[in-house]
Amino acid sequence: TRMKANEYVILSECIETGVNYGWRRALKYLDMPDDVREWLEEHEVTIKDHIDTAVNGQICEYFKFDEPKED
Repeated sequence: TRMKANEYVILSECIETGVNYGWRRALKYLDMPDDVREWLEEHEVTIKDHIDTAVNGQICEYFKFDEPKED
């Protein structure tokens, strides 16, 4: 029996990690008024979710993934 990586899951994890890393760096190095920073922090989850969904969607436009097999 051979193991096969679930490419979609791995790719999704990489995208999520990259979005989180980019978010932290952007907030750390961008000079912005406190009210803008507070607004971004309040909406962080929604913004990250939209970025993640858009990137995954673009990748799925060009790559096909095998359906996971049910046990």
